[in-house]
Amino acid sequence: MRTIVVSLLKGGVGKTFLATHLAWYLAEAAGRRVVFVDLDPQGSSSRRLAGERSGGFAADLFDPSAALAADGQVGLTLLAADQRLQMIKAAQDVRDFLGRFPALAPHFDLCVIDTGPKWDELTLSALAVADAVIAPVQVAEDSVECAKMLLTALRKAEAARAGRKIDFLGLLPSMVNPFDRREMDNAVKLAHAVGERLMFPAFIKARPTYKHAAENHRPVWMEGGSGAKAAAEEIRPILAEIERRLRSAPAAVV
Repeated sequence: MRTIVVSLLKGGVGKTFLATHLAWYLAEAAGRRVVFVDLDPQGSSSRRLAGERSGGFAADLFDPSAALAADGQVGLTLLAADQRLQMIKAAQDVRDFLGRFPALAPHFDLCVIDTGPKWDELTLSALAVADAVIAPVQVAEDSVECAKMLLTALRKAEAARAGRKIDFLGLLPSMVNPFDRREMDNAVKLAHAVGERLMFPAFIKARPTYKHAAENHRPVWMEGGSGAKAAAEEIRPILAEIERRLRSAPAAVV
């Protein structure tokens, strides 16, 4: 099972959008089994994926007494967020997660993990099992600082897994208005600050159709109209490149 984590230590940057669309995209392949683990206590992804097959709750991965219900059927399975995630605050919780997460591997081909907007035991747990990490980022004035915070978090997570490297797929500018000069200037500043190597070679435009798709709990390519068609033509190649990079990432050893 290959695991990708969608993370940035800030809210409102498009993590839910990217994580859910990536899961929908990955689950399209015939015979593929994809599990989505929502480790964001806000549960936005869980609400967006409410129509998908339920595999129980993400919090069960931290509870040695809980039975894991995910049975690895073809398609997309959701391990939803619930209020118990707010109680995950101890080092032992992380160890319990690391002990139970491998039980998913025989049942699924791919795992997508969504994380919250802060550094805590939930984010550490996600990064500790990641084969790869993708980070959607808004090109705002504080985007450089957010990127540096994430890179620091990656180093901490690597230390927690005995130095094994996490394959960072890059910072993906999201919800970008290409006609806003300030945003484009901020994008250039971000690339200069972190280096081109750490930037994903694409960006996601701000489109009303993405919001409409979220409200309808389905991927944008299932929406109608020319706006949805243009959005699909933008996002699907990005998702395909993320999948390609995930498959070439070194496997994590949990």
